[in-house]
Amino acid sequence: MYNFITLVGRLGADPDVKETTKGDSYASLSLATNERYKAKDGDYKEKTQWHKVMVFNPQVASSLAKYMKKGDTIIVQGQVEYRSYENDGITKYVTEVVVPRFSGKVQLIPMNKGGGQPTKASASTSAEPAVDIPF
Repeated sequence: MYNFITLVGRLGADPDVKETTKGDSYASLSLATNERYKAKDGDYKEKTQWHKVMVFNPQVASSLAKYMKKGDTIIVQGQVEYRSYENDGITKYVTEVVVPRFSGKVQLIPMNKGGGQPTKASASTSAEPAVDIPF
């Protein structure tokens, strides 16, 4: 059994890079994915889902802050994690996509200005980092 997810969407905000108490960087991303479908009345509808993404590789997290911005189209590969916490006696639940330190991928898909095919560049968190930055 595997816990693996791939999402293609647009960044809803610039990557938010922070540091742990040990000084390692991590990034938080807000990713929007869209689904377009034809409703029963014949009209096309669009539904947007928002995903919280956490990137725990310090090298990749700092690269994301330098080279990615709100509105960029990206591919994220990681795993789905569920957690809960209490705030003022109320239990809150969080679902997020986690890109672990040694596996997963965050890939920018820059679009050509002429409307042609997209070009690809990536930042990977695999055991052998393949950070193809700058784009």
